[in-house]
Amino acid sequence: MAARTTQEQREAFIRRHASGETFGEIAQAYGVSWSCVRFWWRHFLRGQGVATHYVHGPHRLLVRFAPIVRYVILRLRLTHPHWGPRRLRYHLTQRPSLVGQRLPSVTQIGRYLHQWTRFRRLVKRRKPLREQLAQPTRIHQCWQVDFKIGIALADGTQVNLHTVHDPVGEVCIVARVTPAGPVGRKPRRVHLDELQTTLRLGFCRWGTLPEEVQTDNEALFTGNPTERFPARFRLWLVGLGIRHQTIRPGKPTDNAAVERNHRTLNEYTVNTREARSLATLQHLLDQAWYELAFALPSYAHGCAGQPPVIAHPELLHQPRPYQAHLAWTLFDLQRVDRFLAQFTWSRKVTTSGQVSVGGQHHYYSVGRTYAQQQVWIRFDPADRHFVFFADASVTQAIVRRPAHHLTLAEITGLPQVPQQLALDFGGPKG
Repeated sequence: MAARTTQEQREAFIRRHASGETFGEIAQAYGVSWSCVRFWWRHFLRGQGVATHYVHGPHRLLVRFAPIVRYVILRLRLTHPHWGPRRLRYHLTQRPSLVGQRLPSVTQIGRYLHQWTRFRRLVKRRKPLREQLAQPTRIHQCWQVDFKIGIALADGTQVNLHTVHDPVGEVCIVARVTPAGPVGRKPRRVHLDELQTTLRLGFCRWGTLPEEVQTDNEALFTGNPTERFPARFRLWLVGLGIRHQTIRPGKPTDNAAVERNHRTLNEYTVNTREARSLATLQHLLDQAWYELAFALPSYAHGCAGQPPVIAHPELLHQPRPYQAHLAWTLFDLQRVDRFLAQFTWSRKVTTSGQVSVGGQHHYYSVGRTYAQQQVWIRFDPADRHFVFFADASVTQAIVRRPAHHLTLAEITGLPQVPQQLALDFGGPKG
């Protein structure tokens, strides 16, 4: 804020402007704005002089209302800390002691209370915004994955639509439906084994693994946010050497390509009268996938009116070759172990001396001695044990426990014995 002008300066403004100097010249000489000089010149012309007169005293909220009104507002707010101005105003009208008194408005009550810090509404700190993900530049670099939940069919059942899309190749990688229960009930969520089957279908159809898989922040993809333990889906991708990326929370436009693909499939197949059952709809989706990828001209920017596979022949190349019978050997459990070894988790021990690591019912015992205390956990890849520590410096080990539910079969969902998978999905072979 600029310093106030003195009365001597204002008198000089009047003399100099009366002698012919402009407002701008005077303002430049005294380091003030020209509007300041003009204000005092006009003040002088109205016969009000150049002296400063403060006519307003200190501002007092609700000073025109009876003291008992202000007292009751404060008493009610102290007694009921969560009441807002609207509710306080209502209860003022119900107080016998205030009958006949003029009452302030809701806005006036809010301003009155706001002068005390303890009565102000706490402002939630916004989480720092994540930067937008870098856009992929290569075919099969990034596959976007999303679901459309609870699509009602004519036979009285619901299905969930799984869609995988390559934004650079501008093509639907795979579209698949899974059962979601009867119409009229809350649709069943997608299970991990269903999601893995959908992606394996995409791996087989195009004969390759992508470099990245991009999803939203659902618990299926990222795990329980309170536990901060990687979801089994992420561990599966790590074992396959695929990076898992998540979009910014509340920014579905980061997955815009797969969202548009949902709409295309919805108009092309789901909304037709022929989609009466899951099996029928899946047949229509398989036919639509082939036509949209290989036969029909695409309006996507990079396709120039050609089918995606014609416009982008790199779609038929396999930068990371995949075949169904190699599903077991392509998964590297040591990559998963090295990934888990980077983390340190903190847990509170239950009264029975147990902690949960890796899932709601994955319990490990550390002993009743540490009941209700905080412990820290690391994963040791040497012997695949969880190591529990008594302090955050992770130097004083309490106990070691073999890691459960982290075997190759449990993470991949594949059978125990390597075998040829019955996944003859058709599609490009080279």
